[in-house]
Amino acid sequence: MKPCVGCVEAKGRRAPVPRRSTRAAVPFGKVHIDLTGPSSDALDVSRYLIMFVDSALRWQRGYGMRAKSDTLKFVQRSLADMNGMGTPGCFRMDNGGEFTGTAFTTFCDTAGIRREYTSPDTPKQNEVVESAIWRAMKGCHATRRHILAMGHTDLPSIPKVGVDGHRLWLASALWASACFNRSATKANVDWVSPFEAFFGRKPPLTAVPFFQEGRMRVKRATKADVQSVRCFYLHGDNNHSTSPAVVLRADTGSLALTNNVVWVNRRAGAPAPVPGIGGGS
Repeated sequence: MKPCVGCVEAKGRRAPVPRRSTRAAVPFGKVHIDLTGPSSDALDVSRYLIMFVDSALRWQRGYGMRAKSDTLKFVQRSLADMNGMGTPGCFRMDNGGEFTGTAFTTFCDTAGIRREYTSPDTPKQNEVVESAIWRAMKGCHATRRHILAMGHTDLPSIPKVGVDGHRLWLASALWASACFNRSATKANVDWVSPFEAFFGRKPPLTAVPFFQEGRMRVKRATKADVQSVRCFYLHGDNNHSTSPAVVLRADTGSLALTNNVVWVNRRAGAPAPVPGIGGGS
C-alpha cells in the first residue's frame, strides 16, 4: 500500500525511540549533560542551568552559567569537583553547538572521553538529564510560590531579588536538585538514594527548607553594633563540606557563604536548633 503523500507532508513522522536500556554499569561510566535557558538573570547573573547526571547512580549536579560559550568551562569544573571518581568513560548529550564545537570535541579527545550524541530532535534519547532538569525547574517554581505564601517574608524589601523573587530561580533549582539527590528513587537497587549510592552512607535526616530565615554572624564596625544580620538559606555549597551554606543577606541582597548561622523558627518565635545542611547539589 502506498502512503498518502498529503498525510506524510502534513504530519511528518517521528521515529520511535527504542526502550532498551543504555544505563552504565559502573559510576562515571557515562555522564548525561544538558542545559536549559536562557532565563532572566539569577542572583549571580547566570542565565543558563547546566546539569550533569551520572548514568549508573543517578547522582546529579547543576551549575549556573552566564552564556552557552561557558559550557566547556563548567564541564571542566564538574570533572574537577568529581575528581575522586576518575575520568568519565562517555558523555551523552544533544547536538547543540556547545557540544559539537572544536574546543569541546578536542577536550574530550585529549581526555579520552567518548562522545555520544542523541539523534537530532530526539530529546527522549537523553531523558535521564532532561528529566533531572524538568524536576529541578518544577521544584524551583514550587519553592518560589511557597515563598510568596510565607507571611513573614517580604520579598520587595530585599534588594536584587526581582519582582516576585524571579531572580531566585537558579538558587531554588539547585536546592531542589540537592533534595532529589537525597531522595529514594526506584532507578537504584533497593530504592537507594543517589546520595547513598554515591557516598556510601545515608544522607542527613534533616534538611534546611529553601529560604529558611536565619541570623548570620558578621564582623561589626564597633562593639555597639549587633553582630548578626538577617539572611535566608538558598542551598549548600559544592566545594565545601556539609556545613557551609549559601545564604542571601536581607540587608544587601548579596550572596554569602557561611556556617555561622542560626535558623529562626518564626512560628515558635524563637531560634530553632541548627540542623545539618545538605552540602552541594
